[in-house]
Amino acid sequence: MHSRQKREIQPVVHTSPRPRRSLDLAEFRPPRALGVIVGGAFAAWAILLAGLTLRVAIGAPAEFKTFLAWLVSAVLVLLAGTFANWSYALATLSYVIDRETLVIRWGFRRVVIPIDTIQRMIPGRTLDEAAIHGLNWWGCHVGHADVKRVGYTIFYSTHSSPDELLYIVTTEESYALTVLDQAAFAEEVQARASLGTVEQHIQRSAASGIAAFPFWRDRVAIVAAAASAVTCSLLAGYVYSQYPNLPSVVQLSFPALGGVVRVGDKAELLRIAYLGAGILALNTVLGIAVHTRERAAGLWLLISSSMLQTVLLAAAILAFQKS
Repeated sequence: MHSRQKREIQPVVHTSPRPRRSLDLAEFRPPRALGVIVGGAFAAWAILLAGLTLRVAIGAPAEFKTFLAWLVSAVLVLLAGTFANWSYALATLSYVIDRETLVIRWGFRRVVIPIDTIQRMIPGRTLDEAAIHGLNWWGCHVGHADVKRVGYTIFYSTHSSPDELLYIVTTEESYALTVLDQAAFAEEVQARASLGTVEQHIQRSAASGIAAFPFWRDRVAIVAAAASAVTCSLLAGYVYSQYPNLPSVVQLSFPALGGVVRVGDKAELLRIAYLGAGILALNTVLGIAVHTRERAAGLWLLISSSMLQTVLLAAAILAFQKS
């Protein structure tokens, strides 16, 4: 039987007298424009640079500088996607108070805080500023910090000054939110706390959509995918660095044709790098997808990609030495 006993939250935030209304869902949204603009600017800057390096890479002769242009383009596209995702998450940041929970919405993530676990609400102006570790730029402060008198605190904030911060101290974690109308926020929380608990809720952080894929929480899978990408880069870098030194027509001993060596255009050796890139893309996509249902099979696809890249690198070294 669930407890319906009334409990009192100790706010340091003073609620303002105002007419009571029905306890509908209440949503508080912090100022987000500045953070989204800054994050979006970083994403746009990365995309612009990626476009410029792609213009250099596309159609350029196969040499090490061209490989570097392709590599920089790929890194910049990943960087742009990362900042775009963070900017989207910041644009969706909100704090929703329903009947029994406070839910922090951050992109594809939801942090659920049961109302009955909230012990104190402390205005940021009463505490010393703390160094935040994580995403930290103008209008975006998402990470963690060790706050004096509060302890380890998770930040989902866009504050520009400590006055905009509201610390939520619970039985398990502490959170720092940007709440402009702190009295109204405290009133909503206290009104629900006074009614007691009807259904027990667990304090948790959960992802949705692609962010919920178990791949992102599996360090072995992430390392395997990264190793495959690094090996593919080494393969392409070697092929592109050695390619200009070859004559236009070479003896091709890869692939081997029953011990028969044939003569062909050296451009055929570039297929080794193209094959490596194709294997990386296919195995990574399939590996992440399969990993959601069967971890072992997904890991095998990711690890086998790295193994195949290594075999191709050895074959490329042998082929170029004999050409």
